[in-house]
Amino acid sequence: MSLPRAVLDADIIYSRVLHELMGRLATEARLFDLIWSEDLLVEARRSLIHGKGLTVEIADTWVGHMRREFPDGCVDPSSVAVEADLGSLTEDPNDLHVCALAIAGEADLLFTFDRGYLGEPLRARGVDVPDVDRYLAAQFAEQPIAIMRVVEKQADVWRGGGSLDELLAAYGRAGVPGFAAALAD
Repeated sequence: MSLPRAVLDADIIYSRVLHELMGRLATEARLFDLIWSEDLLVEARRSLIHGKGLTVEIADTWVGHMRREFPDGCVDPSSVAVEADLGSLTEDPNDLHVCALAIAGEADLLFTFDRGYLGEPLRARGVDVPDVDRYLAAQFAEQPIAIMRVVEKQADVWRGGGSLDELLAAYGRAGVPGFAAALAD
């Protein structure tokens, strides 16, 4: 059985804690396969430099994680005939490339906090845009041991080996407080 294919929008990649968590859930817990495009990584890189104030080198390393860890996940949306009216899938013209990636890459999931994506038209194309917090909490409820193992490994390296409580607080600040609360129980 193949795993669901998932796209991390630039706002998820922008969050170090979520980017790392989602990468670990893909590689260690095998919840999904991550797909990406060069356009998506360029957008994320630009946001990291201009939004977070990271250096070019650090931003390149940050987005380079997708290239290194998921080399088979690269999708070139222009190489696939995307017949969908992409404008019907998002309210934001800047997100058309993400919709093209999701359709061309046959994604099942699009993880984002951006509410400009239009859920019903995307679902009609086979792409679910779940609430990230609820999705993670549901995965923990279904697979508590596997998810906790991933979280504990992340805590071991988070900020040089910070505590689990520090990591859970970072999850809360990153927009997944329900997931953090479920882990803390």
